[in-house]
Amino acid sequence: MLSSNTLKDLRGFNYTPSTATNDISFWRDYDEALIEKELNYAQRLGLNSARVFLSYVVYEHDKKAFLNRVRHFVRTAHERGISTMPVVWDSCFGEVEPTYDLQSEDWVPNPGVMNLGPEFWPKGEQYCADLIETLGSEPGLIMWDVMNEPLMTSWVQSPSLETAQRIETMWNFVRYFCEFFNHADPQHPTTCGVVTADDLAVIGDAVGVLSFHDYSASRAAIHSTLDKGLTFSKQFNKPVFVSEISCLARANPYDVSIQACQEYGLGWYIWELMIGVSRWRDIHGIVYPDGTVRDPSIVAAVQGFFRKRSGDIVAPNVNKEGAVSRVLAQAADWLADSPDAYASKPYGMGLTALEVMANLLEAGELVPMVDLPSIKVMSLAQETPENREEVRRLLVEWGEILKRHSGGE
Repeated sequence: MLSSNTLKDLRGFNYTPSTATNDISFWRDYDEALIEKELNYAQRLGLNSARVFLSYVVYEHDKKAFLNRVRHFVRTAHERGISTMPVVWDSCFGEVEPTYDLQSEDWVPNPGVMNLGPEFWPKGEQYCADLIETLGSEPGLIMWDVMNEPLMTSWVQSPSLETAQRIETMWNFVRYFCEFFNHADPQHPTTCGVVTADDLAVIGDAVGVLSFHDYSASRAAIHSTLDKGLTFSKQFNKPVFVSEISCLARANPYDVSIQACQEYGLGWYIWELMIGVSRWRDIHGIVYPDGTVRDPSIVAAVQGFFRKRSGDIVAPNVNKEGAVSRVLAQAADWLADSPDAYASKPYGMGLTALEVMANLLEAGELVPMVDLPSIKVMSLAQETPENREEVRRLLVEWGEILKRHSGGE
């Protein structure tokens, strides 16, 4: 069984391969080499647990291939010091019927609202039994997440005379399979990643470990949610962790949410590791497929280092040794008043001055990460023919920023 210390030390990540749009394409189009490469990224980041969404329709299509792929993932992760928490069922988001051949960017529910009733349960039991037989003895398996966000579906959330009955149907499904795992695999605890900490009141007695999600938009709201999680932990006398955090579109920055969990002594799983082709790529993710990262501050936060936001903050002074003054002089020389003189100056001279400006702007934290000057410099260096007018425009624009923020003359 898991110890409280193990859960507190969780630095996890939700994972969809960079080439997959959803859980179906994850396992249907499984690429061993890609999985190994991307789990290397997780290892380098110091992450230690993966949360992955399984797919019943891929299992149903070819049980042996699916189970072999799931085993490969768990073993590959374990070799890198990363445990695996499989998400057996998933309720998000709509009422689309999962099919093996589905080609869509939509996130697809598993097994789908059409399969929640008792008539499906025997098939579901066989699926779960096969998962336990395949993974139950694997040292990389940490626990079973029986269902992701049971109530995060339009089937429940859309106003309807049947809403109460549908909610009951959903919870009955979750409880049934929690009980199945509790009895069939007592060596590995169950959890259920609920939408909010409030949902723990409903399912807390059925799982071995409590887990919830939090994408709150302020520190006060994050702390309030974490407080609720700890309250339920005491109520049920069970450990608790957070299985989804961090969303750029919900004012829930990675560093802020990770730091809050660290302060509370709670393990966490960020959403998500990769910036790939899934619908989440513009609001979630740390690493691009080539190994570069969206924002180094996220990498720092994952490793326990956070941006200073109070106290004696030392502002960068990029002109302390005269670098701004020198590059402004170089730019002025290249931007001679005479058009003939300007046209005759070496293109490389202007581009070098532009690169120095870009480096000063970025090192001095004077520009947004999403619009890095160095990207423009690299692009201009590759353009043919020479784009003198763009270099001239940027030298003027960036020079003004450096003057304004650094006192450069």
